[in-house]
Amino acid sequence: MFKQSLLLGAISGILAGIASVIYQKVYSGTLGADFAALAKPLNIVITCFVSGLIIATGYWLSNKWFKTKGEIIFNLVFAILSFASILPAFAFKLPLDIEMPELFPGLVVPMHFFPALAWFTLKPLFIKTYEPYNKVFA
Repeated sequence: MFKQSLLLGAISGILAGIASVIYQKVYSGTLGADFAALAKPLNIVITCFVSGLIIATGYWLSNKWFKTKGEIIFNLVFAILSFASILPAFAFKLPLDIEMPELFPGLVVPMHFFPALAWFTLKPLFIKTYEPYNKVFA
């Protein structure tokens, strides 16, 4: 289970990093606001990759500690942490020579949700949590 989780975390982290860099290119090309000096593409990919590994470890630990309720607890904590992670983007102090600083949160806030999106998209391919539907609900 840990190997599957770690592989899922690595692949979803790389996918999230690639999606973030593509989003950065589209954002800067469309709006003309280039924040590549602040949000370097390599740093974005590394951050997404490491976050994918942290997500995988958290998923494995929550399933180990909480057994049958592990997945729902993990999903709840993961969603809360994803939303909480955007707060520093609004508090980040930009250098005074940056043009259009008001566009910076519009660049980085969506990137905070890409690891979660990649994780939840790829999870059914790596981790099978099948429960038959023939149970009788009372």
